[in-house]
Amino acid sequence: MDEKRALKLTGRFYRWYPPEKNLGYAEEELLLGLHNTVYLVVDAYGVGYDDDHEFGDVPEIYRRDVDLVRDIVRDRIKPTKVAAKKAGLPVVYLTNHLDPSTTKNNELRNMALRTYGVDILDVWQEPTDVLAFSRIIAPEEDDFLIKKQHHSGFYETTLESLLKELGARNLVVVGFDGMVCLHCTVIDALYRNYRVIVLRDCIGSLEYPETEKESWANWFAIRFIESNVGYTSTAAEFIRSCDSLG
Repeated sequence: MDEKRALKLTGRFYRWYPPEKNLGYAEEELLLGLHNTVYLVVDAYGVGYDDDHEFGDVPEIYRRDVDLVRDIVRDRIKPTKVAAKKAGLPVVYLTNHLDPSTTKNNELRNMALRTYGVDILDVWQEPTDVLAFSRIIAPEEDDFLIKKQHHSGFYETTLESLLKELGARNLVVVGFDGMVCLHCTVIDALYRNYRVIVLRDCIGSLEYPETEKESWANWFAIRFIESNVGYTSTAAEFIRSCDSLG
C-alpha cells in the first residue's frame, strides 16, 4: 500500500489470553487506505446540539440522551468528520426512521413502549425533532444517508450495497449508542468482513443508575469492541492522521 495514500492510525485492542492472567491492552499501527476507508456516523440525530437549540415537543428520554452526549458531538465527532472529509473519505450516516410497514404488532415498537416509555408509531412520525439533525452535525450534500428502523444499520437497509460501491474495507465508526445501535452495527460489520475502528471518545452509551457514576456501560461497550470486534482509537489520533496527509 502507498503510505502517502493511507491513514496511519494507532489501533487498540484487548487480549483475552492467557485465561489465568489476560495480557490485556495492546496497540497496533494500522494503515487505512484512502480508497477503501469509510467514515460512518451512527445515530447522531436529534435537535439539541446547536447553540440556539430548542427541543420543542420531545420526550424526556431523548432530551436526556442529547444532554449527555452534546459535548461528544460538538467537540469530537464534528471535528473528526471535518478531518475525514478533508482527507477525502466518504462519509456515511445511519439514522432511525419509521418504516411505513410498521404496525402495532411490531416488537421493536413494543420493546420501546415497555423499556423507554415511548411509542415509535407516535414519536418517530415525520416531521419530528426526535429524528431531525442539528445543523452542527447534519449530513452535507455529498454525504450518504441510510435510514434504518432496527438497531443494526445493516438490517433491511442498503448500507452493505453502498459500502461495496464505495470499495470499503475499513470502517471508522462514531456515534451512539455504544450498547445498542452502534454495538449491533459494528458486530454486523465484522460478520461482513469489514475491519472496524471505533473512535472510543466519539461514542456514548445510556447509563443505568448502577453504572452512571463510573460510566461503566460505556466502558463495557468499548471493551467489548476491543475484545470481540475490532480496534478503537481516539479523535485526536484520527485527526492527527488525517492532517498528516497534508
